[in-house]
Amino acid sequence: MGVKVWLAAAAACAGAVALACKSSTETSCGSGTPPSLTGTYALQSFQLGATTPLTPPSETGTLRLHATTYGASLAGLLAQDDSGTYVITGASCISQNSVVGNQQFVGTFTLVGTTLTLLGTVGGQAATVVWTKTS
Repeated sequence: MGVKVWLAAAAACAGAVALACKSSTETSCGSGTPPSLTGTYALQSFQLGATTPLTPPSETGTLRLHATTYGASLAGLLAQDDSGTYVITGASCISQNSVVGNQQFVGTFTLVGTTLTLLGTVGGQAATVVWTKTS
């Protein structure tokens, strides 16, 4: 199974934390306008399931978010490239579809300053991925 770079992303979130945004978007995903996530991010931490988080310098990565598409790459133990589309629901829910591994990430995000944190599930596994915005 490919690892989401978020994400994933992709590593994403590759496998993020069972926080699916279902029918009650206003309650579970918050209301209001979500922040723009467009930009380039550097990987700070990637944790799949109960494993020890991977961090630089042993794992590095870049995530590029556009309005509805993304590209991501990881180097290290989970070396891979990923790309696809994503949708934000409400103020804090995100779902992502990979065109590389045909995987879907569903979860939540927070953007505090330049730190983007993704929590969700992919392929039935929980994942937490932290990125820092670089541009």
